[in-house]
Amino acid sequence: MQLRLTRTQLNELELALAGAYGARPRYRLPAADEPAATLLIRDITAGRRIELLDTETTPIAVLEVAQSQTTDRGTWVAGEITRLREPATPPFADLRPGPGRPLLDHAVLVIGHDRVPGDDPVIHLDTGDTDALARAVHTARRDRRTVRVLPEPAAEHLDGDARTTLLTYLAEVTTASHVTVSRRRATPRGNGLVVLFTGLSGSGKSTIARQLTGRLRAETHQRVTLLDGDEVRAMLSSGLGFSRADRELNVRRIGWVASQLAAHGGIAICAPIAPYRSMRDEVRAMAERAGRFVLVHVATPLEVCEARDRKGLYAKARAGEIAEFTGISDPYEDPTDADVTVGAHGESIEECTEQVLAAITGGVGSYII
Repeated sequence: MQLRLTRTQLNELELALAGAYGARPRYRLPAADEPAATLLIRDITAGRRIELLDTETTPIAVLEVAQSQTTDRGTWVAGEITRLREPATPPFADLRPGPGRPLLDHAVLVIGHDRVPGDDPVIHLDTGDTDALARAVHTARRDRRTVRVLPEPAAEHLDGDARTTLLTYLAEVTTASHVTVSRRRATPRGNGLVVLFTGLSGSGKSTIARQLTGRLRAETHQRVTLLDGDEVRAMLSSGLGFSRADRELNVRRIGWVASQLAAHGGIAICAPIAPYRSMRDEVRAMAERAGRFVLVHVATPLEVCEARDRKGLYAKARAGEIAEFTGISDPYEDPTDADVTVGAHGESIEECTEQVLAAITGGVGSYII
């Protein structure tokens, strides 16, 4: 079986292969008190041998699964890692941990911001946001400071102080003998917003999204952009098919564009099917780096969607004329983390729109996020 790794999962693999977790590259089951490379898989069943792919779907390593542990979040897997080939070159490869690269005497690990006072060497995290990393590195170079890059691992079992402890450990093992941490104080996020609608074909998500867009354009000073699934496929994702990889890439593109709009203070309304939980999580992560994120599940029952089907797509899918059709021959993973759920009980488009507006504004009637 194959697993395409996310950016932070690739970071974790990079660290493991660089010896940050020990001489033998391997994943372990998560433990809060022991630094270890971990791997959580969600959408596939773990086999005995997992081929790990980079973002370009190139096989780069093999995991021989020796242990696994299934939770409500997915399955953690553990075992020995064998490198097959180098992945696609990561940003600032010359600044990242690598064999033979000498340790600095000391450095400041910068978490959550671009700049710290002084002239000490700095370590910036690669969180998967290439633009943010480039800004941080260029700022350090402009200030004539020594700069290094630490890949931030997925480490999905850790947060808060435990995560900072892991990052400090990794920085001291790979980059500098003594590390101090500079963390940005909590500040409000930008006023951008990404609203992601998800639901079956025919659920009404595009219609609700259009009505929501009209309401927001009339009632807020912020720029509002609608990224409808069909229109995006025709323009931004022309040429993609409906395989899982192509669907994931389509949603990833939508999420990236939406997060860029939000980063500049806009509101992006997105209405793809977005059937896979892992991709919705990825869009949430991108969006929340720029501002707020609201996930809307349009939970119209399958039988209602089929009855509304003016294009006859469901009938063709049941007849085997359309392969990989969501809800029939391809799974739809119901969200467990939706900020608002509409459409499950026959609500009108207007009622659904009002519920989404209430979720966005907190019921106070203000569209300034």
